[in-house]
Amino acid sequence: MEINDPIHDFIGLTDVEAKIVNSETYQRLRRIKQLSGGHFVYPSAEHTRFAHCIGVMHLAGRTGKHLLNKLELGDDVLQDVRVAGLLHDLGHGPFSHVFEESLIENRGWNHEDVTEWLVLESEIGDILEAVGISKKRISDLVRGRRTSKKDAVVSGIVAGQVDADKMDYLIRDSFYCGVNYGLVDIHRLIDSLEVSKDYQLEFSIAARGALEAFLVARYEMFLNVYYHKTVRSVEVMLVKLINAANNVLHLTSFKTPEEFLVLDDMSLVSMMRGIDPTESDYAREASIMMNLLDSRVLYKSVFEKVLHTQDRFVSKVLTKRKVRESIEEEIASIAGVGNHEVIVDVPTLPSVPYNPHQLNPMEIAIFEIVDGKKVSHNLSEYSNIAEMMKGYLDVIRVYTFDKNRAKVGRAAREVFQEVPDTALIHM
Repeated sequence: MEINDPIHDFIGLTDVEAKIVNSETYQRLRRIKQLSGGHFVYPSAEHTRFAHCIGVMHLAGRTGKHLLNKLELGDDVLQDVRVAGLLHDLGHGPFSHVFEESLIENRGWNHEDVTEWLVLESEIGDILEAVGISKKRISDLVRGRRTSKKDAVVSGIVAGQVDADKMDYLIRDSFYCGVNYGLVDIHRLIDSLEVSKDYQLEFSIAARGALEAFLVARYEMFLNVYYHKTVRSVEVMLVKLINAANNVLHLTSFKTPEEFLVLDDMSLVSMMRGIDPTESDYAREASIMMNLLDSRVLYKSVFEKVLHTQDRFVSKVLTKRKVRESIEEEIASIAGVGNHEVIVDVPTLPSVPYNPHQLNPMEIAIFEIVDGKKVSHNLSEYSNIAEMMKGYLDVIRVYTFDKNRAKVGRAAREVFQEVPDTALIHM
């Protein structure tokens, strides 16, 4: 079986991969957009998790072919890596990360928890076990779990710092949004990968330029696409919509894989449009939000600061709900509007992909050959770009309804004026 992909050309599938792709559980990903609110700003960003996961499988396989033979790991492990790439986003709910916010709040699960659950409990596990692939092993790889030293390499291909997932979504999302931020030489990156003595992935210093391009592309895509002010406006409204609808439809209360698989972008919108707004306050809020999104009447951004900090504590404080709610109340009080008419949004991102398995989690390992011997370094030792980018990107925005733009904007500037200018990067 072959799939013609606009990003990677023709992608071949093995028999077990084809069975997974043709399963009802996997086909659901056709109905989950990759960028939940992206198409409100970039009209062609209608691509899905279905194609992205196939792309990740392809890149995971290409990376595996390059690395696994050197570890004396054969075709069975390569197949495991490809299947883990194919299934890594299986547990995304409607509107991807937007649904995840409600799921975490109401159930304490993220999409990786759901992915593992589906691999173990749905037809996917039966397909794997029928051909001798351990469903427990695949669930471990998807979660980045390591049961041996060599697993640092095996799991790192799919769930690592510069992994198949990030490589695919940067290029794919850039392509479908029609922007040029995500142009990365992924083949140069893959071909430069080696394994250190302690089984860590590291890149040849000769690929420094490609690594720098990857870091810059990721930063620009988050700042200009994923964290775009209107994209985030849509997603903030979707979060409110799903949270309200959850109290009416009990969306996060699924008990079986079959109940979860009913949930996709289209079915959820259909269910929410069918809510009777007179049923409860939650139903009314959900109905209002659905109508606003249908008409593309969105919250307006009236204040924005891009904060780049070295301190993870600052980022964690800013993203705490109670902290945001306190700021919302203060701004609303100054502006003379209701608390529900002010929304503080603070998406945050480690500017360099995070690796929790190493002492300095924002360092990317590289190596050079000196006198015939491999010598390991950190990328930041040789790259000013990598050194400067170590830190956290926080985009602080205040949203409100169009009628309140002037007074809420003034109040937000008054509240945030104490943020020192030296701590800010203005874009």
